[in-house]
Amino acid sequence: MFPLIYMCAVKRKEPTTMLLLNKTLLRMAKGLWGWIALITFLKLVTLVGTAEFAQIISGFLGNITSPALSASSAGSAVLAAFITAAAIFLTELLTGEAEYRCTAKARRSLRAGIFSKVLELDVGNIEKIGPVSAITSSVDGVESMQIYYSKYLPGLFYCLIAPIYLFFRLKDVSLIPAGVMFVISFILLPINNIFRSHIEKLKTEYWDSLEDLTGYYLESVRGLTAFKLFGRDKDRAAVLAKKSQAFNRKIMDVMKVNFSSFLLTDGLIYGAVTISAVIAAVQIISGILDFSGGLMVLLLSFGFFGSVRQLMNATHSALAGVSAADKVEKLLSIDTSRPFHPDIAMEKEPFMGIRMEAISFSYPDRGETLHNISIDIPKGKTVALAGLSGSGKSTVASLLMRFHDPKQGRILLEGRDVVSLTPEELRKHIIMVPQTVSLFSGTIADNLRIAAPNASCEELWSVLADVRLKDWVSFLPQGLDTPVGDGGGKLSGGQRQKIGIARALLCRAEYIIFDEATSSVDMDSEREIWSCISELSKTRTLIIISHRLSTIQNADMIYMLSNGRITEHGRHRELMDKGGLYRRLVEEQSRLEQSREEEMYHGETL
Repeated sequence: MFPLIYMCAVKRKEPTTMLLLNKTLLRMAKGLWGWIALITFLKLVTLVGTAEFAQIISGFLGNITSPALSASSAGSAVLAAFITAAAIFLTELLTGEAEYRCTAKARRSLRAGIFSKVLELDVGNIEKIGPVSAITSSVDGVESMQIYYSKYLPGLFYCLIAPIYLFFRLKDVSLIPAGVMFVISFILLPINNIFRSHIEKLKTEYWDSLEDLTGYYLESVRGLTAFKLFGRDKDRAAVLAKKSQAFNRKIMDVMKVNFSSFLLTDGLIYGAVTISAVIAAVQIISGILDFSGGLMVLLLSFGFFGSVRQLMNATHSALAGVSAADKVEKLLSIDTSRPFHPDIAMEKEPFMGIRMEAISFSYPDRGETLHNISIDIPKGKTVALAGLSGSGKSTVASLLMRFHDPKQGRILLEGRDVVSLTPEELRKHIIMVPQTVSLFSGTIADNLRIAAPNASCEELWSVLADVRLKDWVSFLPQGLDTPVGDGGGKLSGGQRQKIGIARALLCRAEYIIFDEATSSVDMDSEREIWSCISELSKTRTLIIISHRLSTIQNADMIYMLSNGRITEHGRHRELMDKGGLYRRLVEEQSRLEQSREEEMYHGETL
């Protein structure tokens, strides 16, 4: 009843001021309610045990001067007190164990939920949230959120139930202290919220500052070579130090407010205990209450308000979890659903290949990237996309992979609209070798089996032979079980790209997209990779995006893009005869390559 009254009295965006019942955190409490209920129950058992202990001790001390007190009754009282204290101690141990297990499960489930959500995101959403947000949410955010389940919620339920139990337990002993304790216990909860809005604001600023600091640190680590190369590492360190100081100031601001809040709540708690003690003392002096009854009131006051104090402390820790939950909510609220219409009928006379019809596309907060383009990619042929940087080539690849969906137009795969296919179905037909192949810590075999988890060793050796890596791997002491290092750091750029091609072969997809697959490798590796690609063109349909136009001259069709539009298309010779942008770029690159070869020749002759 009281929570309802208070929530009506205090107007906020969410009617959860006193109880701090965050919707996001409650939704994510699946599988934790049993532990929360158990912790609450154990706390109540501890309270009941404390009440029994207080009754035994107060009764014993109240009759210690009585001549009627025998040695046997005194021994029984001491034994009962010892057993009760042992039971309380055991219950406290069980409570600690339950809190630990609840914390561990919350940590596992929260991180699993966040990680699963991140894995559901498409490329566009990943770019939008950034890796830093994902890191802070899954690491620091979870550490704060888990306190909400193991400490705050059980403490809250306990503090809502315990006063009712204590009132009925003490009202026959002394009604006035029982009533005072009952009223004060509920007053403490809203009083604790005096600092709530300020703390919430500071916690939000804390998380923003942490995210900024983490992002800058990661960026500094990734670009450390460049910063040292240009002598900017000290400047970077100075900025990092300033951001670190700003973050520390946010921590201190939170601590100052927390300290002020603790002073107020502790003052009220000890004041409540003092009031209960004074009332009990006055009643003892007046003869209304005997000594044992007054002692029982005092002991229970200390026991209960100590638990209330723990809730107050947990509330401030839980506020950090609520602020973190707001960050996590932004991540979890991202709509990962993609248009899926399996009922779309297949074309009656399908084009055998991939057809992009009147495609327009724009990224969020950017102008239109592609303008009404149409591209045909016949099955069994090699189609190349060329153009200056920013012309939209890689965007076409992203649309073909359904990392994004076009704003207008449609994409047909052998007569079937790609929106009628699940991502799993689409990946069976189309795969991409990106500009930079992502490898993870593990062996060569582990990284290959991403594409085909059940691939045999014979299949792995076969694709390695196709990409000219079999001899190299066979000479390694551990062969396929050779670790590649963090991010494939033990491999060269050419080796990483070849493993990316080997993955594509393992997928057995009919259509393979090469998005600047040789832009980051040396010339020897590039020649080997293009030799592999040439062999693939005999059995697969290839979509090649390359900055080096000399590598696509043998393509069956070349589409030239400029500012998101197709300006020219045809075979190499046809485009050269047209004398357009394609020819100009080919001639410019030819002059540059010739100049480079001359420089190398002169360098060797010197």
